[in-house]
Amino acid sequence: MHPSLELFTPLLGTDFTVETQAGPVVLRLEGCTEAPRRGLPEQFRAPLSLIFSGPRQPILAQDNFAVEHPVLAHQVWCIAPVMPPLPGTQGSVATPPDRQRYQVLFA
Repeated sequence: MHPSLELFTPLLGTDFTVETQAGPVVLRLEGCTEAPRRGLPEQFRAPLSLIFSGPRQPILAQDNFAVEHPVLAHQVWCIAPVMPPLPGTQGSVATPPDRQRYQVLFA
């Protein structure tokens, strides 16, 4: 798999199953954005951020998790809980207030 905006944009709003010690947890892909290259050489991919929302409990600690999706099959990603965006922050991905927010970064 080569993480890219083109790969993840069609998957927005779909569910990913994350295997945890508490059992499977379903996260929904809420947003994907590429960071500006800012002089990064062309041989390196642009940094990519995925924002997910999930249930309030259990809260997943930052760790590597096995992730399943019908299109991507089995992956292992580092998932980290993140704070919700500040109100009025431009370009931020909103998540429902009753859900926990997570991020996956590909650099």
